[in-house]
Amino acid sequence: MYLKRIELHGFKSFADRVELEFQPGINAIVGPNGSGKSNIIDAIRWVLGEQSVKTLRGYKLEDVIFTGSNKKKPMGMAEVAVTIDNSDHLIPLDYSEICFIRRTFRSGESEFYLNRTPCRLKDIQEILIDSGVGKDGYSVISQGQIDEILTCRPDERRAIFEETAGIMKHRIRKKEAEKRLEETVNNIFRIDDVITELLNQLEPLAIQKDVAIKYKELTSAFKDIDVNLLLLELDSREKRLKYIKGNLEENETLLTKLYNSIESIKKQIVEYKARQNKNEETYEKAQSDFFAVNSERKDLEKDFQWATAEKERIQNENKGILGNIKKEEDTLYMAKESLKLKSDDLREKIKNINQMELALSQNEEKLISLNDEIDERQRLIESVKGDVIDLLNHASEKRNVISGLNTMKLNLEKRLEQIQNEELQLDEANELTLTEVSGIRDEIVRLESLYIEQEQNIENMNKTIGQRVIELDNGEKTELQQQQELTAATSRMKALKEIADSYTGYQFGVKNLMIALKNQRYMDSGICGTVGDVISVKQQYEVAIETALGGAMQNIICESEENAKKAIEYLKKNNYGRVTFLPLSTVKPRLIETCELTFLSMRGCISSAIDLVTFDKKYYAALAYLLGRVLVSDTLNNAIDIAKQCNFIFKIVTIQGEVMNPGGSITGGSQKRSNFLLSRKRELVENKGKIKELNMELNYKKQFNQKLKKEIQDKQKKIQDITDSLYSTKSEVAVLKKQLQEKENLLKERWQRKNQLNEEKLHIELETEEITSQISLTETDIGNIDNQNTFSQSRVKYLREQVEKNKEIKEKISEDMTELKVKLASCKQEEISIRQNLQSIEESIKFHVEEINKLREKTKENNKTMVSVDEKILGYEENIKKLINMEQEYQKLVESSREQKEIIKSSINQAQDQLNKLEKEHNQMEKRLQDRSIEEATISIELNQIKNQLYEKYSLTVPEALKIKKEFSNIDEMKNELASLKNTIGSLEPVNMQAIEDYDNLKSRHDFLKSQRDDLIKGKVNLDNLIEEMTGTMEKMLSASIKKVNDEFNKVFSELFEGGKAQLIIEGEGSILECGVEVNAQPPGKKLQSLSLLSGGERTLTAIALLFAILNTKATPFCVLDEIEAALDDANIARFTRYLKEISKHTQFILITHRKSTMEVADALYGISMEDTAVSRVLAVKMV
Repeated sequence: MYLKRIELHGFKSFADRVELEFQPGINAIVGPNGSGKSNIIDAIRWVLGEQSVKTLRGYKLEDVIFTGSNKKKPMGMAEVAVTIDNSDHLIPLDYSEICFIRRTFRSGESEFYLNRTPCRLKDIQEILIDSGVGKDGYSVISQGQIDEILTCRPDERRAIFEETAGIMKHRIRKKEAEKRLEETVNNIFRIDDVITELLNQLEPLAIQKDVAIKYKELTSAFKDIDVNLLLLELDSREKRLKYIKGNLEENETLLTKLYNSIESIKKQIVEYKARQNKNEETYEKAQSDFFAVNSERKDLEKDFQWATAEKERIQNENKGILGNIKKEEDTLYMAKESLKLKSDDLREKIKNINQMELALSQNEEKLISLNDEIDERQRLIESVKGDVIDLLNHASEKRNVISGLNTMKLNLEKRLEQIQNEELQLDEANELTLTEVSGIRDEIVRLESLYIEQEQNIENMNKTIGQRVIELDNGEKTELQQQQELTAATSRMKALKEIADSYTGYQFGVKNLMIALKNQRYMDSGICGTVGDVISVKQQYEVAIETALGGAMQNIICESEENAKKAIEYLKKNNYGRVTFLPLSTVKPRLIETCELTFLSMRGCISSAIDLVTFDKKYYAALAYLLGRVLVSDTLNNAIDIAKQCNFIFKIVTIQGEVMNPGGSITGGSQKRSNFLLSRKRELVENKGKIKELNMELNYKKQFNQKLKKEIQDKQKKIQDITDSLYSTKSEVAVLKKQLQEKENLLKERWQRKNQLNEEKLHIELETEEITSQISLTETDIGNIDNQNTFSQSRVKYLREQVEKNKEIKEKISEDMTELKVKLASCKQEEISIRQNLQSIEESIKFHVEEINKLREKTKENNKTMVSVDEKILGYEENIKKLINMEQEYQKLVESSREQKEIIKSSINQAQDQLNKLEKEHNQMEKRLQDRSIEEATISIELNQIKNQLYEKYSLTVPEALKIKKEFSNIDEMKNELASLKNTIGSLEPVNMQAIEDYDNLKSRHDFLKSQRDDLIKGKVNLDNLIEEMTGTMEKMLSASIKKVNDEFNKVFSELFEGGKAQLIIEGEGSILECGVEVNAQPPGKKLQSLSLLSGGERTLTAIALLFAILNTKATPFCVLDEIEAALDDANIARFTRYLKEISKHTQFILITHRKSTMEVADALYGISMEDTAVSRVLAVKMV
């Protein structure tokens, strides 16, 4: 057997899943400090059951879970799986490979698996016990733990040898036995306490039992006398009741006659009141109409006064307007006259100004003409002078121009040829680019159409997903709600079933018998069940039926009296209490007689109780016995009426639970409904149906939600695919558009270039023609220049003479113009003043005309209003006259109605007096009847009370009481004897009738507990012997194991140290199981000394020698060591590795080491490294 494989996932620094395959022999794990090597040791220790987080180098359990790094998120779970090769079946399981898995979550939950099957930590520990590889074994030595073997206390060191001796399973069994022994002793103490208490109760109960028996005998004699006295009282009351009923019938006849007379008068009064109401309505209507007409007349009079005043106001206003119009017309006439005079003055001034402006204009024209003529001639003179010079220069320039034009012509012809070649190249390139552009445009159109289609698909799918998500959310809420309802219903169902199965609420005897039948401790097919078990009732009648049955709900129905006798014997034998049985073979139904069926049709009577119950026909006799003569009523009042009519012979219950008992007593108020047996049974059936329905609904909802989730996931996946395609299409379109833009820009540039070339070509052709023409003209111009030069010189002389004459005329005209301008400015100022006066007068005339028109318009409006007011005044006068006449008519009608009202009131008062007199007689008669009824009811109640006393005291009806009636000679003697018995019974009270049954039950319980105590004492003796035996076995095993390890330790020590000696010493007295184990070592050449005086390397090698000695004594399948050789020098390392190689033949070693010598002897090397993500990884596995 060896450790074959370890898998880590999320454990400490091993975030990713890592698997290491180990080989038999020596396996070395290497790597730099902090890479996570020791975490592998912690993982092995953890999966084998280590519970101490401190031992695993942590503070809390979640520290074993990967906590995350800068680049990797924390994990929520840690899992380690260790696979052990069990082909030799060292572990007693029928598997060649055993896989232990431990998993923990951040929430604190842990899971354990054995070969992928869930198990408990205890199961793993029990499998590994005494195998040496448990959490307390010596198979896993963590870093620094090797030194603890020597530095720990002697009693702590003993635990290592206990594991070697294989006594752990015996120690566990001993602890279990000690625990059972402690429980047994505690149980004996408890039983002793209970027995003592029972003995204290039995003695007084025996006395109470004797008193109860005597009490039963006396109460029986008391019953006989009391029943007969009650029957005598009953006979006396019935005779008196018969007389009263006869008297009541006579009085009721007289009362009926009085009632008829009263009703007749009441009808007359009603008729009078109807006439009175009708007259009142007529009166009120006439009065209302009178007030309405009066109010309307007053309103019209007010309107008439207003209209008259309005007419006077308008007339006065018109007079004022006419006066204002006259004033405005006079003012207007004066303004028009002033306007006419000012207009004449203005026309005269304008005429003078026009004459002066005309003269000034003529002089200005002359002056301008002279200036122009002088300027023109001076310009001509200068021009002619310049022309002479220019003509000379021009002739020279013309000759130079001809030479330049010829050169330009030659260059233009060369450029024209170049343009033609470039045009041909552009045409060829454009044709190729246009073909490419057409293809790109077609592809863009196709991709854009595809893009739009994909976007539409995504939008439609998103809408669908949104709807599905809402549906799913609602569905999950519904599912959760249904799950909660189902859980609640299931819990309620379980609770109800547990209550029903345990017969909670049933009497002690009923409960014990039914549970015994159910558990088959008592078997009798003739027991049918309780009354509550065999009947079903509608919910609305449950209270009534449970009230009617009362304690009989728990009566047990059986086939025959033999079944009942047998069951009673069983109850007695086991002290299980008392039960009432209803044998179907003997019990007789008690039904409503044929002559009594009329009571079922009375008001408020729902039915007979037995008709409201559903049951198997074979139980009819028993149920008819209980419910046959029980009636169910809707209310207590109706129940009382029914009871009176039937002379209190029935038991009547209401649906609210009140009871009219035979004899007349009434039971009511709050109640305990027989522990709700019927409603509990009904609720159990209803819950079964509800759970089934909820399960169906929940399964359907889960399937529907799952379907929605799948649909949403499918659509989301499709959207993602389409989105990816959409981005791809969009990218393609963007690339194509960029290419198209580049091609179009290229074409545009080429077209622009071609246009430029055409323009340039046209320009060159025009320039060539122009140059040719210019050359010809220039040659002609050169000949004409010489002729013009001679003519220009003679002309200059003539022009100078003419300029002098014109200057003299100019001066004379300038003087005349200055004088005219002064006169013109004066006249224009006067014109402006006249115009301003004219404008002011015109505005005044306009204002007065508008005022006159407004006043005339106002006069017209007032005239129209006056006509309207006159018409209203005439209308008001006519309406006022009509309303005065109507007022007088309504006044007469009011007076007439008031007189009629007084006559009717007098008739009503007379009839009311007569009615009061008859009602007084009726009340007196009714009081007499009531007194008789009260007396009748009192006697009926007394009769009922007597009957109730019979039923309540002795459960007897009157017919049943008559059967036990006896003849007594003297009633007084009966009463005296009854009083004597009562006193005697009173002297015995209080009497505990339950003492008879309680004593028997308590005595049975005392005997049972006494036998139980004897059994516990016997068990205690057995446990003491077992513990003593196991202790002896463990002492022998431990002593032998320490002796063997001691011999092997001395041998291994000498071999590792190449000399010296070592030994184990047992310290302490008493049992070896309580002693400590001390270690003494003597390296070669040194004295025997304490371990604390050894060097660090010597202590380490001594501890290794002890470990190897233990492994030689009891080899473990594998041993995991974490840097135990770190403190050894090279010489000791060599001896350590040599011995390690030797014992690896029977034990697999997994070593964590930094030493080269240890790596060299390893059969396999495993490299561990940590990246910058703080995650440990297996870099390489090298087989040596």
